[in-house]
Amino acid sequence: MKTCSQCHSSFEIFPEDRAFYEKMEVPEPTFCPLCRMQRRLSYRSERFLYHRKCDLTGKQIISTYPHDSKWPVYNIDDWWGDQWDPMDYGRDFDFTRPFFEQFFELRNQVPRLALIQQKPMENSDYCNAASLNKNCYLVFSTNRCEDCYYGSWVNQCRNVVDALNINTSELCYECVGCSDCYNVKYSIDSNNCKNSAFLRACSGCSDCFGCSNLINKQYYIFNKAHTKEQYEAFMKEVDLGSYEVVEKIKARLDDELLDLIVKAFQGVNNENSVGNYLRQCKDCYSCFECDNSESLRYCYCLEGVNHCMDYSYWGVGASWVYETQASGYQVNNIRFCNLSWNNCSNLTYCDHCHHTQDSFGCVGLRNKQYCILNKQYSKEEYGVLVPKIIEHMKSTGEWGEFFPTKDSIYAYNETLAYEQIPLSKEEVLERGWQWRDEQETMSYKGPKVVIPDHIKEVEDSIVSEILISEKSGKPYKIIPQELKFYRENNIPIPRLTPDERHWERLKKRNPRVLFDRNCEKCDKAIQTTYAPDRPEKVYCESCYLKEVY
Repeated sequence: MKTCSQCHSSFEIFPEDRAFYEKMEVPEPTFCPLCRMQRRLSYRSERFLYHRKCDLTGKQIISTYPHDSKWPVYNIDDWWGDQWDPMDYGRDFDFTRPFFEQFFELRNQVPRLALIQQKPMENSDYCNAASLNKNCYLVFSTNRCEDCYYGSWVNQCRNVVDALNINTSELCYECVGCSDCYNVKYSIDSNNCKNSAFLRACSGCSDCFGCSNLINKQYYIFNKAHTKEQYEAFMKEVDLGSYEVVEKIKARLDDELLDLIVKAFQGVNNENSVGNYLRQCKDCYSCFECDNSESLRYCYCLEGVNHCMDYSYWGVGASWVYETQASGYQVNNIRFCNLSWNNCSNLTYCDHCHHTQDSFGCVGLRNKQYCILNKQYSKEEYGVLVPKIIEHMKSTGEWGEFFPTKDSIYAYNETLAYEQIPLSKEEVLERGWQWRDEQETMSYKGPKVVIPDHIKEVEDSIVSEILISEKSGKPYKIIPQELKFYRENNIPIPRLTPDERHWERLKKRNPRVLFDRNCEKCDKAIQTTYAPDRPEKVYCESCYLKEVY
């Protein structure tokens, strides 16, 4: 057992953890898993976009960095071009100064990508941490999607709007934690379902309404079986195009699901794995939102990786990665890195590097090898200098930890760390971290637009209007393709801003924390994201399947 140097809670170093640290030649961490996640995610901003100018060309661009950033920001094509060279910023390592001090001086001078996008991206300018999308708008951590708007961690989907953690689905609205669904609305934790609405933890269902814990059912209404004719008659009476009707159904379900039986964790085809939202995973411990992966510990939002620990976001062909954020596409043996992708290997404390190998403390490199602080060395020189730098970092207490939150490229309240662990402005500033106040332009003093209750009553002119959130009074817009989706699928106009809707979806997810408790049915010891004081009846997987089948 160890005590976290940040939150002072106790955490355990398991034999599997220690074996990994020895393999990666790193010391045991001083932060607990939750604080390690918080620190990594403090370097990840997705939803905050700004209009600014490219510091290379002067043209107006969209960026995840505001105009007053410390470092230069280049448009994507200009950053990848040959008009500048990251090696021009190289410098010698100074053994009289701490490593992080020298590294952040370098980082603040090297140009950064305006947005994190992997092309081709077609008509999807307002997306960040995204790849291979077409006709998408305000989706983040979203990949290989088409005609999707307002979502996070959406992958291989079409015509999906207002979503969180959705995979391989089409024609879905306001869904959280769903996969392989078609024409599903207002649903949570459901898989392989179609033509349904208001589902909770259903699988293989079609033509179901207001149901929970059903498997391979059809024509069910509020968990009661009906004939096809009865179901169709009910659906004709329930007009989901009315905002008032939808809100009444949500309220009813919230009341009825307070005593819901739930499975200890959401997952499909997993072996010897513990966490939540895992698919086709083996030997994964305390992992969340991971697919097709093996031998992971304390990892989040990864796909196709193996033998990694404390690794958040991306993956795809990654192996032996430790304390790293947003790196992927065939990366191997990288430690303490941020935003490094495409065939990177043997990197330590690197940021924003691509197609780079055997480098230490570098920023923005492309197709390089044997570099330290963006300066080129021979293989022999590199092999001699790196161990000396590591020994120096040990003497300054820097070695073995991810980049400090206080030096993040983002304000804390702009990051995913804030989503997972919200803190007040006072708490953030007290810790010496950054905070960014909301822009004054968010305040709107114009006339209030009255939104019709039913989507059929909404006129085309609404896309030219500025709407006001019922909750906060903040302004928001409806884009034309969004209105088209609502009309075609009989969905009322939302009354909250996209950000507020995102926060409402986050409330429907459990935290990325495991709690020890017992199965309500058989009293078996289990680990689950449902805290012991939660009202749900938590069953182990065996008891859950016996109950719902």
